[in-house]
Amino acid sequence: MELEDLKNAWLEYDKKLSENLKTNNELIKRMNLNNAKSSMDTPKKYEIINVILGFVFVLIVIHYVAKFSTDFKFLVSGVLTLLWLIMSLILSIRLLNSVVKVDFNKESILNIQKQIIKYKKRYFNTKRIMSYTGPVFIIASTPLISIVIAGVNIFSFPVVYAIAVAMALIIGYPVSVWINKNWYENKIIDSDRFLEELNNFEIEK
Repeated sequence: MELEDLKNAWLEYDKKLSENLKTNNELIKRMNLNNAKSSMDTPKKYEIINVILGFVFVLIVIHYVAKFSTDFKFLVSGVLTLLWLIMSLILSIRLLNSVVKVDFNKESILNIQKQIIKYKKRYFNTKRIMSYTGPVFIIASTPLISIVIAGVNIFSFPVVYAIAVAMALIIGYPVSVWINKNWYENKIIDSDRFLEELNNFEIEK
């Protein structure tokens, strides 16, 4: 084989090798994107359900707030419960918006990763807010829930209600603080660190 033939054969081989590597990279990229897309399907369904249930619960509470509006104690309970549910609904809508923004078909892998990290950070922030406000919700909603579901006026049993309030405050808040400090805050810090690494990588490119 002459040198020119050998050179042409090597170039042809190099071309095929490059094409194979490109094909393999595309397959790996597609597989990773499919895996990432599948992993985001669950939170998307979860947030859709949360938004739907949130609207339903808001409407139900509005109905009972109007029904018991003549009793000041139940009116206060209903309004505070309603405010908490509206806050929860808004947070769920924001989370759903974050999930929907992840475009697996048009965005680069780097941008997809950044969007997923932003969603996770918002998710943990939401959980932190719900955890801190959970005891308040329990205290505020107990009178309304008791009268609606069991037909029991909890204010007729002030000792029982006082014990429930004390338990929510004495146990609920320390538990919330511990969970947020040892779980959600660490997750948020990890998300920020990973997002910063992605931004630095993008700048270096």
